[in-house]
Amino acid sequence: MALKSKNEEETPTVEQVSFDDLEFTAEYVDDEEPRKFFTISGKESEYNPSWEKYNIRDLDVGDEFEGRPELMKFENDDKTYDAFRLRLADDGEILDLYVNFPKKDYPYVKGINKGFDFYRTCFDFIYSILRWKDETNVVNSDGEEVNLFSKVNIENFAKFVDQKERVGIRVTEGNPESDYNSWIIYKME
Repeated sequence: MALKSKNEEETPTVEQVSFDDLEFTAEYVDDEEPRKFFTISGKESEYNPSWEKYNIRDLDVGDEFEGRPELMKFENDDKTYDAFRLRLADDGEILDLYVNFPKKDYPYVKGINKGFDFYRTCFDFIYSILRWKDETNVVNSDGEEVNLFSKVNIENFAKFVDQKERVGIRVTEGNPESDYNSWIIYKME
């Protein structure tokens, strides 16, 4: 073993990479042939890229939109939350709406409250489905509305909505301190 002084530097070894060392996969995808996508409950998407697309920022509080629902889950590997996208398709138009939810306990969400801006659409999504079925699910005998969902299987709520033939949403005001609107489901067939 030879001793080296601090002034002597080791010459780093440079590893040469040839073209044969490159790793890749590639394929041809015919853009003319529509790709098949499936929703959270397994139905085939009817997405058409030529349809006019809208999102919640394109609508005002009180605006309504109805269409065939398609619900998909989007996973965020580097975040503490995931999201559902509710797409409503009708007559050449598409409206995309998002529901952010904490992924820690998925398929359950815990502690979803009305006052937390980031998960407000999650609260309103759950609330509106329960209210659609029966107002007593979200209003107690004193007339007070629930403002916290302790534990909900959000995946089942998403599948329930996705399996409907037609859904109607209404844009609502989010929290008063927020710049973001929310939305509720007011109709399901």
